[in-house]
Amino acid sequence: MKKLFPITALAIILMTKPALAQTIENVTKDENKFIYSNSIKLFLGDSIYLYPSKTEIKLTDFTLRQKLNDSSNIISIKFTYEKFGMNNASLLKVTNPFSKQLIYKAKIRYNSHGRYSETSIMPVYPKIFGMEMWQNRIESIILYDFELK
Repeated sequence: MKKLFPITALAIILMTKPALAQTIENVTKDENKFIYSNSIKLFLGDSIYLYPSKTEIKLTDFTLRQKLNDSSNIISIKFTYEKFGMNNASLLKVTNPFSKQLIYKAKIRYNSHGRYSETSIMPVYPKIFGMEMWQNRIESIILYDFELK
């Protein structure tokens, strides 16, 4: 009986972790609260201000701000689909208020029936904004693993 407990505990841990990861992916635009632990979910047209309370190397404990009062520690994120040159494009604009590079990861989904897939993201240099562009219309994006380097 003692040998069964560690196996059962391991099975519960392994089954729970993917379920938590799935939670953010299944949230609809109407249900979206933007912050899920240390991940951020945005749909096209969303624009938010994030305040991380911990800003050592890993940025954690995000809270939403209504406006950009004190820009020294607030990350501005805007996700749109708009005219870019001769065509339309999905654009992600991330403002880095810190004195170090802002690095993060992203997953994108093109439609509500599709799966999320990882995409490459360039670091955002200190005190400026970075732009990411996709020529296709992206339904939603998940940003995670924010770090300062």
